[in-house]
Amino acid sequence: MPRWVWFLPVAVLALAAGGLAFVLGARKATTTETEVIEHVASLWEAQGGARVDCRAIPASSEGLWLVVICEPETGPGREYFVDRFGRVDSWQALESGA
Repeated sequence: MPRWVWFLPVAVLALAAGGLAFVLGARKATTTETEVIEHVASLWEAQGGARVDCRAIPASSEGLWLVVICEPETGPGREYFVDRFGRVDSWQALESGA
C-alpha cells in the first residue's frame, strides 16, 4: 500500500474540520439582531403567546449575546437568552408588570 494512503484519513479530517469552522464562522458573522428577534417572536407565538412586539438588550452573561423580551400588554411575558449563533439558550417567565 502506498504511503500517501496512510495520510488520507488525516487529510479528510482536516478538510472536514476546516469546512465546519468556515460554516460556523460565516453563520456567526451573518446573524443579525433583527433575525434573532423575529425568530424569538415566532417561538413566542408557537408556545401559545399572543402576537406581540419583542425587543432585545445586550446580555451581560458570558457566552450570551442578547436577551430578547416578549411582553404582552396584559399577562406575563418571557425573557429569552440567546447565544452568538442565534440559538435560544434558555428562557424565564416575567412577572406581570415587570
